[in-house]
Amino acid sequence: MPAIIMDGRKASEFLRPHLQAYAQELIETYRFVPHLAAILVGEDPASAQYVKNKQRFTELLGCKSSTIRIAARDATIERLSETIAGLNADPGVTGILLQLPIPEGLDNFRLFDEIDPMKDVDAVGASSISGFYRGQWGRFIPCTPRGVLTLLDHYEAPVDGKRAAVIGRSDIAGKPMALILGGRMRNATVTWCHRHTRDLEAICRESDIIVSCAGVAPPGRDFLITAAMVKPGACVIDVGFRRIAPGRFAGDVDFAAVREVAGWITPNPGGTGPMTVVALMQNLIDAARYRLGMERAAYPI
Repeated sequence: MPAIIMDGRKASEFLRPHLQAYAQELIETYRFVPHLAAILVGEDPASAQYVKNKQRFTELLGCKSSTIRIAARDATIERLSETIAGLNADPGVTGILLQLPIPEGLDNFRLFDEIDPMKDVDAVGASSISGFYRGQWGRFIPCTPRGVLTLLDHYEAPVDGKRAAVIGRSDIAGKPMALILGGRMRNATVTWCHRHTRDLEAICRESDIIVSCAGVAPPGRDFLITAAMVKPGACVIDVGFRRIAPGRFAGDVDFAAVREVAGWITPNPGGTGPMTVVALMQNLIDAARYRLGMERAAYPI
């Protein structure tokens, strides 16, 4: 039987009225308009599209969105630090997002930690990391992992006690995903894989859940994850994103083949991407609620 399609667009549409209700409450009852400020460095097309999607959704909720664009040649550590400091000091800014990637050679960890913890809606600073590192929600959950958790809940894919393979170790996807799935919030048994992992195929075949966040394909193959690597009935989540031609993008998973083996699978595009944007909106609303002394917002999934 073909896999259940974990459709991020449908899950996003399901959550949109709840997001709109929370945003409306902030704007109309508390006269507080959440404002997301994104810092976009360089001309990476995937990053530009992602920021555009965030802006569109932010404005759909009646919130404010702004983008500070910095050319790669001008992106010194001093310039970025000054930009973050200005946004930290601006009481009209609710959430700050430093869009990755940034040019090599810049200390992204320093920049992450310079973001005001109350405005760290991408959950990349040390203050945010401590929460999910300890198996707690904390103030914010990184957007991609939060979106993946929502998809798992919405499509009722079991996680507790399951064996999971997380592929990739970026600071906004693979690394927090491995910690969260294996932590007390989800209780999976996680094998954390990366470019130095040996026999990835065997690890995947033994896994009940595969979350691939690599964004690459091996030489001679179109996809990193093939049907032969998937355990029958497994849940396969494709976070990977790579440009394969002008205006064309692909993920890590051979969707057409793997859907015939897996029990659950995300499309790409249309799977984790929309949910990452939804999660950012959830974090932005939470940042506004924290500012007003309120608890984190609750959702049906």
